[in-house]
Amino acid sequence: MLRKRESKCPVLILAILFAAVSLISGCDSNKPTKDISGTDQVLVTDRPSQKDLPQVELVYYFPSPPQKDLQAINEELNRLIKPKINATVKLNMIDLGNYDQKMDLMIASGEPFDLAFTSTWINNYFQNASKGAYVAIDELLDKYGTKTKAGVPANIWNAAKVNGKLYGVINYQVMATSYGFDVQKELADKYHFDWKNVKTFEDLEPFLNAVKKGETNKIPLEYSTTGDIFVGAAPLYGFDIIGDQKLPGWVRLNDKDLKVIDQYDSPEFKKLIVQTRKWYEKGYFRKDAATTKEIAADRKAARYAMAMPAYQTLDSTEDPFSSGGLKAITGVEWYRKRFTKPIITTDRAAATITAISSTSNNPERAMMFLELMNSDPQIANLLNFGIEGKQYKKISDTRIERIKDSGYDPNFPWVFGNNLILWKTENDTSNKDEMWNQLNKNSDLSPILGFTFDTEAVKSEVAQCQVVIDQYLSALTTGTADPDKFQPEFIGKLKKSGVDKIIAEKQKQLDEWRKVNGK
Repeated sequence: MLRKRESKCPVLILAILFAAVSLISGCDSNKPTKDISGTDQVLVTDRPSQKDLPQVELVYYFPSPPQKDLQAINEELNRLIKPKINATVKLNMIDLGNYDQKMDLMIASGEPFDLAFTSTWINNYFQNASKGAYVAIDELLDKYGTKTKAGVPANIWNAAKVNGKLYGVINYQVMATSYGFDVQKELADKYHFDWKNVKTFEDLEPFLNAVKKGETNKIPLEYSTTGDIFVGAAPLYGFDIIGDQKLPGWVRLNDKDLKVIDQYDSPEFKKLIVQTRKWYEKGYFRKDAATTKEIAADRKAARYAMAMPAYQTLDSTEDPFSSGGLKAITGVEWYRKRFTKPIITTDRAAATITAISSTSNNPERAMMFLELMNSDPQIANLLNFGIEGKQYKKISDTRIERIKDSGYDPNFPWVFGNNLILWKTENDTSNKDEMWNQLNKNSDLSPILGFTFDTEAVKSEVAQCQVVIDQYLSALTTGTADPDKFQPEFIGKLKKSGVDKIIAEKQKQLDEWRKVNGK
């Protein structure tokens, strides 16, 4: 059962962020302030001054398409932050398709690093936090990240907790998300695709078929293993996840009893994979869709006619929250169609996080850098847009125009801190921030928002089930595998791997959480 956010909870993000744009004050006293929910807090401000800090280098990993001018951006970043926290940062961009594998290897081997992007959908936040890969940051956030903490609502922070502790800083963005598809405007117009009136997946078929027959240089439908058409959009099928996106054990949003089920053994999953099997056989996916991790080149070249799932807020030719979205990447116009109403789920609340590695020798300095990235507009905008005059032109104090083929345009704003302190681009509406605030304030909330799953009691079963999921999921959701044959096989192997124990443990913890929180 969905519930509406209470209107009495004020959103004070902008006032807080823009009233305090410097990182470290010289004040030695503790002063009460209010977080975004209006609750009094004591902000600990007895931090060491820059002159007392030894110089260190922080190593930071995050996903991004390759950027030619990364080194110049890195040098400018260090010029800005060194006088503030006596640290430099080594930026390491990893292509999205390889990011999971790279981080898995680093974490497994204990290779030292300081900061990394993590989430429910890539570089598994909940699992990595549970196994000790990240530092619990609650005290660090209170001491060195007061502006960062104030910039995110309390219920969003709570959704990212593991065993009652935070293991990463939320890169605050539009947390209320609708789920649907993006379609190239030129192709939709050419084939008279009535995208506004699409109600079901079956309604997409005439357009996909027309593209397949009429556009030899296009791929009708994009698929990525990092944005799976099922687990990447649980509310599209009426679910919310518990813990990792792919881990068995979801709940239906309209189930007042919140019964935990195996989503892979549900009618919703079966209906989808029967549909995608038809699409695969008709050639709407790439033949290697189930295994390829590299879609950036095809996406940049606008080879995909349609992308799904798409995360948007409005039915629109221009989404004011996306800074151009696919348009900025591909250079072509897109229509955006949502199937669902905006909703804030635990999955989306924990979808964009920067964590401090447990191998870091300088977690305090890492938090100081995160405070800058989340509260200093000069640093946040440098990481997102590059250097003025090289990567963008300033149109006004708060708006820029990006320079085409400038050598730096990652277009991943959700990687770098609080998006509310970013300048508007040429594609953004003037009231974007107010629309964003209202959307986050007034959208539906998942009935399990704030509940996080502790995997400790079933960590062996989780690991075994993950192996099975890696073997079957993409093959089924791309239609590569025959659902009548391979879904029963998939379910059977999950049961042998302990899926029932995982679901029982999730149900137990969820029931206890509901009692404590009066749900």
